[in-house]
Amino acid sequence: MQYETLRVEHTGGASRITLDRPPVNAVTVQLLEELLHAFDALEARSETRCIVLAGAGTKAFCAGADLADTRGQAHGNKRFRGLGRAALERVETHPKPVIGALRGWCIGGGFALAMACDVRIASSTAKFRTGDAYLGVIPSWGMSLTRLVHYIGRNRTLDMLILGEDLSADKAMELSLVTRVVPDDAFDAEVEKVAARVASGAPITFRAIKETVRAQYWISPPAAHELETRWADLNDGTQDFQEGKAAFREKRAPVFKGV
Repeated sequence: MQYETLRVEHTGGASRITLDRPPVNAVTVQLLEELLHAFDALEARSETRCIVLAGAGTKAFCAGADLADTRGQAHGNKRFRGLGRAALERVETHPKPVIGALRGWCIGGGFALAMACDVRIASSTAKFRTGDAYLGVIPSWGMSLTRLVHYIGRNRTLDMLILGEDLSADKAMELSLVTRVVPDDAFDAEVEKVAARVASGAPITFRAIKETVRAQYWISPPAAHELETRWADLNDGTQDFQEGKAAFREKRAPVFKGV
């Protein structure tokens, strides 16, 4: 598929999806449809072991809904809302790890997409805003009112949503919203290094991690316990499990195949 609002590139085992709607990569119905298609395509691509989600340029990872897009009608459009929810769900449940490369503004839907990523590398230029209350908007993609409290706790969530203040990258790090903060001149190299490391990991283990951790809050701790046991039993019979043990004994890097 030829995309108009994003780019997809591959480097080794890492694939990169770049939201590409200058100047701030604002979200439209078309972008969300293309994003969902890209995630589906990368799930089917065996060479892809992890995915980097980034924004084009330096001004914003994503500044949320394109309020000037009269065709999509952003807020108040049930299709737009449904696609936004589907995008977050896809990131969280995608079998391959998703790394958020966050540079510049992450606002509204952009904040939601960023937080859904499994690992979040922030440039020192990254800034975060959840000021929906000051726009008369209800955040409805399933992040700020649904997931965020499970990520950072009740008090911090209410502080963010009620005060609606801009957060620096360092403040986001303090709240555990991001994994690490990197000086902007070292940002691209750090994202590439992290992606290369994650791409070398065991695909089956990553699937188990993502599914079981999500089940802790999405379903229940007992459900997570059952999933942990099921994945462990399944993994015991895989080639990757044997490869991991052999590589440890032989003091070499393992070569995982996802089988």
